[in-house]
Amino acid sequence: MLNYKNYKYSTIAFYFIVLLSIYFIKWGNSEHPFLMDVDQYYSYLVAQFIHHDFTFHFPHHYWLVETPTQQYIPKVTMGLAFLYLPFFTIGNIIAHVCNYETLGYSAPYYWSIHIGSILYVLIGLWYCRKSLLLFFKEWIVALSLLFVIIGTNLFFYTYKESEMSHGLLFFLFSVFIYHVLKWRQTDKIKHVYYFSFIAGLVTLIRPTEILILLFPLLIYVSNFSQLKSRLIEIINLKWKLIFSLFIFFIPIIPQLIFWKTHTGQFLFFSYGTQEGFFFADPKFYSVLFGWRKGWFIYTPIMILSIIGLLLMFFKRKDLFFSVFIYFVLNLYLICCWWDWGYGGAFGMRALVQCYAFLIIPFAFFLNWSLSKIKKNVLRFILGTITVIYCLFCSYNNVFQTYLMNNSLMHWDSMTKEAYKYTFLTTDVNRVYLETMFKHPNYKEMRKGNRDE
Repeated sequence: MLNYKNYKYSTIAFYFIVLLSIYFIKWGNSEHPFLMDVDQYYSYLVAQFIHHDFTFHFPHHYWLVETPTQQYIPKVTMGLAFLYLPFFTIGNIIAHVCNYETLGYSAPYYWSIHIGSILYVLIGLWYCRKSLLLFFKEWIVALSLLFVIIGTNLFFYTYKESEMSHGLLFFLFSVFIYHVLKWRQTDKIKHVYYFSFIAGLVTLIRPTEILILLFPLLIYVSNFSQLKSRLIEIINLKWKLIFSLFIFFIPIIPQLIFWKTHTGQFLFFSYGTQEGFFFADPKFYSVLFGWRKGWFIYTPIMILSIIGLLLMFFKRKDLFFSVFIYFVLNLYLICCWWDWGYGGAFGMRALVQCYAFLIIPFAFFLNWSLSKIKKNVLRFILGTITVIYCLFCSYNNVFQTYLMNNSLMHWDSMTKEAYKYTFLTTDVNRVYLETMFKHPNYKEMRKGNRDE
């Protein structure tokens, strides 16, 4: 049995991140975080606990869609509202006790949910730590945690737009992965129930993320014979499997009831006919390398995770397929969505939650490049380059987060020229910078004309 208390370095790294969070918490929205997408997720709580009116006939502008029964409901699902709820309750109590405005949009609500959203990511990182310690030395785990939070756009979605779905999904993914690994390690059915519930909540928040259920199917599977054995093992759970399916649907049932009540249907696609997937035209290059949102352009440190995946193919196939197949299928769906850039974002925000999976190959690469750094000159050079690259990516990521926070990078219209002009500098002419932006034609993108 692993004693996590003995792992000093990864614990120190985690608490360093906690201290970092106390400093960067001020990077939240200056007024309140309930803007755009977040306001839609939050609307369920305001409707239920403030106005007691799920017809949304109260003064506030939400993205409502008309249903076949001529009613109006939120475009988004209620999954994130469940995660906001504990902190909404705290904010509501403070607002009433301290005589703040109690319509859901005063400082107590803002700070409670803002801090709560950051706490979710921190818990997710703690679970990442617990999972990584099953495979790697604790100093590798420490470096992995630090570089993934500071060197990727998870940083932006933890401290700037904390309430968006991505950091909270990262938390859920991290807990999910840990319980899957503990299930395989201990064979205890309680872990199946835990990750089944989490998978249901994840699916409610973002239905395409049901793909995470590939992970328990494929973890420690490296060939078809092992896959067949895993399927037989799962089927042999019998009533326990049925019960786990029931647990999976627990967080989804309130949404189904809500849809049935207000639309007449248990399943309702609230995004309408103008938004959908173009499965025959995935924009892989734009998603990965495009100057508007390209993943490797704005989060280049994750190139090391992809290299780590290649290394895992040769050295740990039992881990490789579970991460690789999920990632590739998820990436394909992201690239097929009509707006492959996903609206306002810093970098490729749709991939942020995947870092809970990709931190495994990232740690694998760090372990490969750094663990034998004293062996010879070439290993020393490789290790040194790795550390310098990670440090540079981390600095650049925090700097670009600062640019985003000060409107020196555009949320959906970046170009190669604009990127180069703002690279590692704040000495820019804003008027001149504006001429470099290229605004997407969303009307044409909905029709399938989705090139940059």
